[in-house]
Amino acid sequence: MKLWQSVAESVNREAKKYKTLFIPEYRVDVGSSGTPIQAGEAYCRIWLVEMSLAKDVDWFKQRYPIVHAAVRFDRGGKSVTIPYIAAPGNLKELAKDNLDRVIQYNYPLTPLFPFNQGLVELQAGLFSIAASDPIGKLIETIGRFSKLLPVPELSKVIDLADPVYRGIEDLFDLGERRLELGYHQTFSDADGGGSNTLKDGYFVAILAEDSEINTSQICVVNDSLKIGSPGSTKVFIQDGKPLEGYSYMLFRLEKRTAQDWESLTSIKDLVDQAQDAISAGKYEPVKTLLLPAIKTAIYRSPDVAKSDRKPMVFKIEDYLREIGLQSKGERRSLYSIMQRPLPPIDDETEAELRSLETLFEYKKI
Repeated sequence: MKLWQSVAESVNREAKKYKTLFIPEYRVDVGSSGTPIQAGEAYCRIWLVEMSLAKDVDWFKQRYPIVHAAVRFDRGGKSVTIPYIAAPGNLKELAKDNLDRVIQYNYPLTPLFPFNQGLVELQAGLFSIAASDPIGKLIETIGRFSKLLPVPELSKVIDLADPVYRGIEDLFDLGERRLELGYHQTFSDADGGGSNTLKDGYFVAILAEDSEINTSQICVVNDSLKIGSPGSTKVFIQDGKPLEGYSYMLFRLEKRTAQDWESLTSIKDLVDQAQDAISAGKYEPVKTLLLPAIKTAIYRSPDVAKSDRKPMVFKIEDYLREIGLQSKGERRSLYSIMQRPLPPIDDETEAELRSLETLFEYKKI
Protein backbone atom coordinates (compact mmCIF):
# COMPACT_ATOMS: atom_id res chain seq x y z
CA MET A 1 0.00 0.00 0.00
CA LYS A 2 1.84 3.05 -1.27
CA LEU A 3 -0.12 5.52 0.88
CA TRP A 4 0.91 3.72 4.09
CA GLN A 5 4.57 3.95 3.10
CA SER A 6 4.25 7.56 1.93
CA VAL A 7 2.66 8.75 5.18
CA ALA A 8 5.18 6.78 7.28
CA GLU A 9 8.08 8.40 5.41
CA SER A 10 6.55 11.88 5.80
CA VAL A 11 6.02 11.42 9.54
CA ASN A 12 9.57 10.14 10.04
CA ARG A 13 11.04 12.95 7.93
CA GLU A 14 9.28 15.67 9.93
CA ALA A 15 9.39 13.96 13.33
CA LYS A 16 10.94 17.02 15.02
CA LYS A 17 7.77 19.01 14.29
CA TYR A 18 5.49 16.51 16.00
CA LYS A 19 5.26 15.97 19.71
CA THR A 20 3.76 12.61 20.69
CA LEU A 21 2.93 11.51 24.21
CA PHE A 22 1.19 8.62 25.95
CA ILE A 23 -0.61 10.40 28.78
CA PRO A 24 -0.02 8.75 32.21
CA GLU A 25 -3.16 7.39 33.89
CA TYR A 26 -2.71 9.79 36.83
CA ARG A 27 -3.08 12.70 34.37
CA VAL A 28 -6.54 11.55 33.24
CA ASP A 29 -9.77 12.29 35.09
CA VAL A 30 -11.24 8.80 34.55
CA GLY A 31 -9.60 5.57 35.56
CA SER A 32 -7.47 3.47 33.24
CA SER A 33 -5.01 0.81 34.23
CA GLY A 34 -2.21 1.72 31.83
CA THR A 35 -1.17 -1.93 32.16
CA PRO A 36 0.48 -3.52 29.11
CA ILE A 37 -1.81 -6.00 27.38
CA GLN A 38 -0.84 -9.64 27.07
CA ALA A 39 -1.49 -11.18 23.66
CA GLY A 40 -4.59 -13.37 23.64
CA GLU A 41 -6.12 -11.93 26.81
CA ALA A 42 -8.01 -8.77 25.88
CA TYR A 43 -10.08 -6.89 23.30
CA CYS A 44 -9.06 -3.50 21.96
CA ARG A 45 -10.60 -0.58 20.12
CA ILE A 46 -8.87 2.63 19.01
CA TRP A 47 -10.73 5.95 19.05
CA LEU A 48 -10.02 9.36 17.57
CA VAL A 49 -11.29 11.34 20.55
CA GLU A 50 -10.66 15.00 19.79
CA MET A 51 -8.88 17.25 17.35
CA SER A 52 -8.00 20.90 16.94
CA LEU A 53 -6.86 23.10 14.07
CA ALA A 54 -4.57 26.05 14.77
CA LYS A 55 -4.74 29.18 12.62
CA ASP A 56 -1.42 28.52 10.91
CA VAL A 57 -2.95 27.25 7.66
CA ASP A 58 -5.35 29.06 5.35
CA TRP A 59 -8.12 26.60 6.22
CA PHE A 60 -11.44 26.59 4.37
CA LYS A 61 -10.35 29.23 1.86
CA GLN A 62 -8.03 27.49 -0.54
CA ARG A 63 -7.33 24.33 1.45
CA TYR A 64 -9.57 21.92 3.34
CA PRO A 65 -8.66 19.79 6.36
CA ILE A 66 -8.90 16.01 5.98
CA VAL A 67 -8.19 13.45 8.67
CA HIS A 68 -6.97 10.09 7.42
CA ALA A 69 -6.24 7.16 9.70
CA ALA A 70 -5.38 3.51 9.17
CA VAL A 71 -4.99 0.77 11.76
CA ARG A 72 -3.21 -2.49 10.93
CA PHE A 73 -3.47 -5.57 13.14
CA ASP A 74 -3.56 -9.36 13.03
CA ARG A 75 -6.99 -10.85 12.55
CA GLY A 76 -7.26 -14.61 12.50
CA GLY A 77 -3.66 -15.02 11.37
CA LYS A 78 -3.93 -12.44 8.59
CA SER A 79 -2.89 -8.80 8.59
CA VAL A 80 -5.81 -6.40 7.98
CA THR A 81 -5.81 -2.64 7.55
CA ILE A 82 -8.87 -0.62 8.56
CA PRO A 83 -8.88 2.81 6.86
CA TYR A 84 -10.81 5.93 7.80
CA ILE A 85 -11.22 9.39 6.32
CA ALA A 86 -13.02 12.44 7.72
CA ALA A 87 -14.05 14.95 5.09
CA PRO A 88 -14.46 18.72 5.60
CA GLY A 89 -18.19 18.14 5.97
CA ASN A 90 -17.49 15.96 9.01
CA LEU A 91 -15.48 18.83 10.48
CA LYS A 92 -18.23 21.41 9.99
CA GLU A 93 -17.72 22.82 13.50
CA LEU A 94 -14.39 24.15 12.30
CA ALA A 95 -15.45 27.03 10.08
CA LYS A 96 -12.97 29.68 8.99
CA ASP A 97 -14.23 32.09 11.65
CA ASN A 98 -13.95 29.74 14.61
CA LEU A 99 -10.65 27.99 14.17
CA ASP A 100 -8.47 27.32 17.19
CA ARG A 101 -11.34 25.49 18.82
CA VAL A 102 -11.61 21.79 19.44
CA ILE A 103 -14.21 19.30 18.33
CA GLN A 104 -15.21 16.31 20.42
CA TYR A 105 -15.00 13.62 17.80
CA ASN A 106 -15.08 10.27 19.63
CA TYR A 107 -15.02 8.20 16.46
CA PRO A 108 -14.03 4.50 16.61
CA LEU A 109 -11.22 3.80 14.13
CA THR A 110 -11.54 0.04 14.64
CA PRO A 111 -14.15 -2.45 15.81
CA LEU A 112 -13.62 -4.18 19.14
CA PHE A 113 -11.00 -6.77 18.16
CA PRO A 114 -9.09 -9.43 20.08
CA PHE A 115 -5.38 -8.76 20.36
CA ASN A 116 -4.26 -12.36 19.87
CA GLN A 117 -0.81 -11.98 18.35
CA GLY A 118 1.52 -9.77 16.33
CA LEU A 119 1.66 -5.99 16.33
CA VAL A 120 -0.86 -3.17 16.16
CA GLU A 121 0.08 -0.20 13.96
CA LEU A 122 -1.69 3.15 13.92
CA GLN A 123 -1.05 5.74 11.26
CA ALA A 124 -2.96 9.01 11.27
CA GLY A 125 -2.56 12.30 9.49
CA LEU A 126 -4.19 15.70 9.41
CA PHE A 127 -3.85 16.75 5.79
CA SER A 128 -4.64 19.92 3.93
CA ILE A 129 -5.79 19.48 0.35
CA ALA A 130 -6.49 21.95 -2.43
CA ALA A 131 -10.24 22.53 -2.63
CA SER A 132 -12.31 21.52 -5.65
CA ASP A 133 -15.86 20.26 -6.13
CA PRO A 134 -14.96 16.89 -7.75
CA ILE A 135 -12.47 16.07 -5.01
CA GLY A 136 -14.95 17.16 -2.35
CA LYS A 137 -17.58 14.76 -3.70
CA LEU A 138 -15.09 11.90 -3.89
CA ILE A 139 -14.06 12.51 -0.26
CA GLU A 140 -17.67 12.39 0.89
CA THR A 141 -18.28 9.10 -0.95
CA ILE A 142 -15.16 7.40 0.41
CA GLY A 143 -15.94 8.74 3.88
CA ARG A 144 -19.38 7.12 3.87
CA PHE A 145 -17.88 3.72 3.05
CA SER A 146 -15.11 4.03 5.63
CA LYS A 147 -17.72 4.54 8.35
CA LEU A 148 -19.08 1.06 7.64
CA LEU A 149 -15.87 -0.67 8.73
CA PRO A 150 -15.58 -0.23 12.55
CA VAL A 151 -18.55 -2.55 13.25
CA PRO A 152 -18.96 -5.73 15.32
CA GLU A 153 -18.11 -8.98 13.52
CA LEU A 154 -15.81 -7.34 11.01
CA SER A 155 -16.07 -10.38 8.71
CA LYS A 156 -19.28 -9.03 7.22
CA VAL A 157 -17.67 -5.86 5.86
CA ILE A 158 -13.96 -6.74 5.65
CA ASP A 159 -14.15 -6.97 1.84
CA LEU A 160 -14.76 -3.20 1.82
CA ALA A 161 -11.46 -2.37 3.52
CA ASP A 162 -9.14 -2.74 0.52
CA PRO A 163 -11.36 -0.82 -1.95
CA VAL A 164 -11.81 2.01 0.57
CA TYR A 165 -8.05 2.20 1.16
CA ARG A 166 -7.35 2.20 -2.58
CA GLY A 167 -9.97 4.94 -2.98
CA ILE A 168 -8.16 7.08 -0.39
CA GLU A 169 -4.86 6.46 -2.23
CA ASP A 170 -6.46 7.56 -5.52
CA LEU A 171 -7.91 10.64 -3.84
CA PHE A 172 -4.52 11.74 -2.54
CA ASP A 173 -2.98 11.12 -5.95
CA LEU A 174 -5.59 13.42 -7.54
CA GLY A 175 -5.41 16.28 -5.07
CA GLU A 176 -2.47 18.44 -4.09
CA ARG A 177 -2.21 17.27 -0.50
CA ARG A 178 0.11 18.26 2.32
CA LEU A 179 0.64 16.51 5.63
CA GLU A 180 0.16 19.08 8.40
CA LEU A 181 0.32 16.74 11.40
CA GLY A 182 1.21 13.06 11.45
CA TYR A 183 1.32 10.15 13.85
CA HIS A 184 2.76 6.69 13.30
CA GLN A 185 3.25 4.13 16.04
CA THR A 186 3.68 0.38 16.26
CA PHE A 187 2.47 -1.26 19.47
CA SER A 188 3.63 -4.64 20.79
CA ASP A 189 2.34 -6.89 23.56
CA ALA A 190 3.41 -6.81 27.20
CA ASP A 191 6.47 -8.94 26.48
CA GLY A 192 7.79 -6.53 23.84
CA GLY A 193 10.20 -4.94 26.29
CA GLY A 194 9.94 -1.35 25.03
CA SER A 195 7.97 1.80 25.75
CA ASN A 196 5.56 1.10 22.88
CA THR A 197 3.56 -1.64 24.58
CA LEU A 198 -0.14 -1.81 23.83
CA LYS A 199 -2.09 -0.50 26.83
CA ASP A 200 -5.32 1.28 27.54
CA GLY A 201 -5.34 5.05 27.86
CA TYR A 202 -4.93 8.28 25.93
CA PHE A 203 -2.15 9.39 23.60
CA VAL A 204 -1.75 12.55 21.57
CA ALA A 205 0.07 13.97 18.55
CA ILE A 206 0.67 17.75 18.67
CA LEU A 207 2.11 19.98 15.95
CA ALA A 208 4.83 21.37 18.22
CA GLU A 209 8.46 20.83 19.08
CA ASP A 210 9.57 19.52 22.47
CA SER A 211 10.65 22.92 23.77
CA GLU A 212 7.25 24.53 23.14
CA ILE A 213 5.09 22.54 25.57
CA ASN A 214 5.66 21.37 29.13
CA THR A 215 4.53 17.74 28.96
CA SER A 216 4.11 17.54 32.75
CA GLN A 217 1.11 19.89 32.39
CA ILE A 218 -0.71 17.88 29.71
CA CYS A 219 -3.84 16.13 30.98
CA VAL A 220 -7.24 14.87 29.84
CA VAL A 221 -10.55 16.02 31.33
CA ASN A 222 -13.92 14.93 29.90
CA ASP A 223 -12.24 13.45 26.81
CA SER A 224 -10.56 16.79 26.12
CA LEU A 225 -6.88 17.72 26.06
CA LYS A 226 -5.97 20.31 28.71
CA ILE A 227 -3.03 22.10 30.30
CA GLY A 228 -3.24 21.95 34.08
CA SER A 229 -1.27 21.81 37.31
CA PRO A 230 1.47 19.16 37.12
CA GLY A 231 1.77 16.26 39.51
CA SER A 232 -0.09 13.08 40.38
CA THR A 233 -2.97 14.75 42.24
CA LYS A 234 -6.26 15.52 40.51
CA VAL A 235 -5.94 19.33 40.82
CA PHE A 236 -5.81 19.56 37.02
CA ILE A 237 -9.49 18.57 36.85
CA GLN A 238 -10.41 21.96 38.32
CA ASP A 239 -7.76 24.22 36.81
CA GLY A 240 -7.19 22.58 33.42
CA LYS A 241 -7.39 24.93 30.42
CA PRO A 242 -7.67 24.08 26.71
CA LEU A 243 -4.44 23.72 24.78
CA GLU A 244 -4.63 26.65 22.36
CA GLY A 245 -2.59 27.66 19.35
CA TYR A 246 -1.68 24.13 18.27
CA SER A 247 -3.11 21.55 15.91
CA TYR A 248 -3.43 18.16 17.56
CA MET A 249 -5.17 14.78 17.48
CA LEU A 250 -6.12 12.99 20.71
CA PHE A 251 -6.56 9.20 20.61
CA ARG A 252 -7.73 6.60 23.12
CA LEU A 253 -7.06 2.90 23.24
CA GLU A 254 -9.94 1.05 24.86
CA LYS A 255 -9.30 -2.29 26.56
CA ARG A 256 -12.00 -4.78 27.48
CA THR A 257 -11.80 -8.18 29.09
CA ALA A 258 -14.92 -9.43 27.28
CA GLN A 259 -16.22 -9.26 23.74
CA ASP A 260 -19.63 -7.89 22.76
CA TRP A 261 -20.97 -11.43 22.69
CA GLU A 262 -24.30 -10.60 21.07
CA SER A 263 -22.46 -9.14 18.06
CA LEU A 264 -20.98 -12.56 17.18
CA THR A 265 -24.01 -13.51 15.11
CA SER A 266 -22.52 -16.61 13.46
CA ILE A 267 -21.92 -18.23 16.87
CA LYS A 268 -25.07 -16.78 18.37
CA ASP A 269 -27.24 -18.24 15.58
CA LEU A 270 -25.82 -21.72 16.16
CA VAL A 271 -26.48 -21.48 19.90
CA ASP A 272 -30.05 -20.34 19.19
CA GLN A 273 -30.54 -23.30 16.83
CA ALA A 274 -29.28 -25.67 19.52
CA GLN A 275 -31.70 -24.22 22.10
CA ASP A 276 -34.60 -24.56 19.65
CA ALA A 277 -33.65 -28.17 18.90
CA ILE A 278 -33.47 -29.06 22.59
CA SER A 279 -36.86 -27.42 23.17
CA ALA A 280 -38.24 -29.65 20.41
CA GLY A 281 -36.68 -32.74 21.99
CA LYS A 282 -34.12 -33.20 19.17
CA TYR A 283 -31.16 -34.02 21.39
CA GLU A 284 -29.17 -36.17 18.94
CA PRO A 285 -28.74 -33.44 16.25
CA VAL A 286 -27.53 -31.08 18.97
CA LYS A 287 -24.93 -33.58 20.17
CA THR A 288 -23.70 -34.79 16.77
CA LEU A 289 -24.13 -31.70 14.57
CA LEU A 290 -24.78 -28.40 16.32
CA LEU A 291 -22.39 -28.71 19.27
CA PRO A 292 -19.40 -29.63 17.05
CA ALA A 293 -20.37 -26.76 14.73
CA ILE A 294 -20.42 -24.35 17.69
CA LYS A 295 -16.98 -25.49 18.85
CA THR A 296 -15.54 -25.12 15.35
CA ALA A 297 -17.11 -21.65 14.92
CA ILE A 298 -15.59 -20.47 18.20
CA TYR A 299 -12.09 -21.72 17.38
CA ARG A 300 -12.22 -20.36 13.84
CA SER A 301 -13.63 -16.97 14.82
CA PRO A 302 -11.12 -14.10 14.51
CA ASP A 303 -13.36 -12.11 16.87
CA VAL A 304 -12.73 -14.29 19.95
CA ALA A 305 -9.61 -13.91 22.08
CA LYS A 306 -7.54 -17.03 22.62
CA SER A 307 -8.16 -16.96 26.37
CA ASP A 308 -11.94 -16.98 25.81
CA ARG A 309 -12.16 -19.96 23.47
CA LYS A 310 -12.18 -22.75 26.04
CA PRO A 311 -14.40 -20.96 28.59
CA MET A 312 -16.86 -20.12 25.80
CA VAL A 313 -17.12 -23.77 24.71
CA PHE A 314 -17.41 -25.02 28.29
CA LYS A 315 -20.15 -22.55 29.26
CA ILE A 316 -22.25 -23.16 26.16
CA GLU A 317 -21.89 -26.94 26.39
CA ASP A 318 -22.70 -26.91 30.11
CA TYR A 319 -25.78 -24.76 29.55
CA LEU A 320 -27.08 -26.93 26.69
CA ARG A 321 -26.50 -30.05 28.77
CA GLU A 322 -28.37 -28.47 31.66
CA ILE A 323 -31.47 -27.56 29.67
CA GLY A 324 -31.34 -30.93 27.89
CA LEU A 325 -31.41 -32.80 31.19
CA GLN A 326 -34.31 -30.68 32.37
CA SER A 327 -36.08 -31.14 29.03
CA LYS A 328 -36.95 -27.49 29.36
CA GLY A 329 -35.35 -24.25 30.38
CA GLU A 330 -35.38 -20.50 29.94
CA ARG A 331 -33.98 -19.42 26.61
CA ARG A 332 -30.77 -17.43 27.13
CA SER A 333 -28.81 -14.94 25.05
CA LEU A 334 -25.18 -15.65 24.25
CA TYR A 335 -24.27 -12.75 26.56
CA SER A 336 -26.24 -14.35 29.41
CA ILE A 337 -24.59 -17.72 28.85
CA MET A 338 -21.14 -16.10 28.99
CA GLN A 339 -21.95 -14.63 32.43
CA ARG A 340 -22.36 -18.13 33.90
CA PRO A 341 -19.58 -19.48 36.13
CA LEU A 342 -17.06 -21.75 34.48
CA PRO A 343 -18.14 -25.39 34.98
CA PRO A 344 -15.78 -28.26 35.95
CA ILE A 345 -13.61 -29.34 33.04
CA ASP A 346 -13.23 -33.04 32.24
CA ASP A 347 -10.09 -34.48 30.67
CA GLU A 348 -11.84 -35.68 27.52
CA THR A 349 -13.20 -32.24 26.64
CA GLU A 350 -9.86 -30.62 27.50
CA ALA A 351 -8.05 -32.97 25.11
CA GLU A 352 -10.62 -32.35 22.36
CA LEU A 353 -10.18 -28.59 22.60
CA ARG A 354 -6.39 -28.88 22.56
CA SER A 355 -6.76 -30.79 19.29
CA LEU A 356 -9.02 -28.07 17.88
CA GLU A 357 -6.55 -25.37 18.90
CA THR A 358 -3.69 -27.24 17.19
CA LEU A 359 -5.76 -27.90 14.08
CA PHE A 360 -6.77 -24.29 13.45
CA GLU A 361 -3.38 -22.84 14.34
CA TYR A 362 -1.82 -25.25 11.83
CA LYS A 363 -4.27 -24.17 9.11
CA LYS A 364 -3.19 -20.52 9.54
CA ILE A 365 0.45 -21.31 8.77
